Amino acid sequence: MIKKIIGTAAVIAISIVPSIAFAQVSAIKLSHTIQLKPDAERLHPPVVSQVEIHPTGKLMAVAGDDHFVRIMEVATGRVIVTLKEHTDWVRAAQFSPDGKLLATAGNDRQVLLWDVHENIQLRGGSDFPSIITAIDFNHNGTRLAVVGFDDSVVVYDPYSGKTVHQWKAAGNDLRAVAFSPDGKQIAAAGRTGIIRIWDAASGEKLRDIRAHNERIHGLAFSEDGSQIVSGSEDRKLNVHNTSSGQQIASMPTGDAKVFSVSLMQPGTIATGGSDNEVRLWSLDTYEEIDHLAGHDGTVATLSVQGQTMVSSGFDTTIRVWDLGSSRQKSPPVLTVPVSRFSN
Repeated sequence: MIKKIIGTAAVIAISIVPSIAFAQVSAIKLSHTIQLKPDAERLHPPVVSQVEIHPTGKLMAVAGDDHFVRIMEVATGRVIVTLKEHTDWVRAAQFSPDGKLLATAGNDRQVLLWDVHENIQLRGGSDFPSIITAIDFNHNGTRLAVVGFDDSVVVYDPYSGKTVHQWKAAGNDLRAVAFSPDGKQIAAAGRTGIIRIWDAASGEKLRDIRAHNERIHGLAFSEDGSQIVSGSEDRKLNVHNTSSGQQIASMPTGDAKVFSVSLMQPGTIATGGSDNEVRLWSLDTYEEIDHLAGHDGTVATLSVQGQTMVSSGFDTTIRVWDLGSSRQKSPPVLTVPVSRFSN
């Protein structure tokens, strides 16, 4: 049971790890690689749609195209439990900020809510109008925003399951949704390259930002909420002022289409792309400051918690990065059998 691994105190009172100093970025090293293996009913390991680290930093949720969500130990890659209730590709998974809830969603149009402490499903719903591609909790876990392959943005109360808001975005095929750090704004974007921002309380549309010429896959607010960073298939990482919509910077990503964007620390953005690399960008100078190689396929998902970052995607591996220690010469590779049954 997850309850035995996390423990009551760790779920309720989460330890906060200090942010990494900018000067320590160069100290990033690969801690270990977790290679997923196929189970008896599949020829290939699952493609990983999303990896999300639990706020304690000890566990992670791994969602894939094999319809499963695995709760795994970050340090060892051991599968603690396999959640098997989805009936199609699971594209999104996120823990609430307090670590008590896990939300999962995907092609079956269901948003499933799990009580992490008791390892039970709280509720599920199949009324979302399309395949779900992305979800995001607000800062205190009282709201969950959901988007998918149409123009709907739905905000739920995760505890009651009731719809709080439902809006139309600037076009179909949405791939990214994000609350601002203070929970006051919500942004969504997708195929049109336009970011639409709403007031999270009133539902008022605040502005449209024409950020890219092609599909946006990732959004991240700066820590103070004054900037929004977007990554796109047009091979650019763009930064806009959230109040005025004015572009602040545009950073070319070379040959890489950007598939994931994550705030790594207050002044640093991490991106994953089709060049199989994780790239780090400064929000002070708006320049690339480092890149992390090793994946053999598109890096579709990133998650950062304290001094740990995980990356994964099309190559069916999960790479665990240590954001603060000295480098190892030969990081270990952990082979994890994929099972349909809980351990």
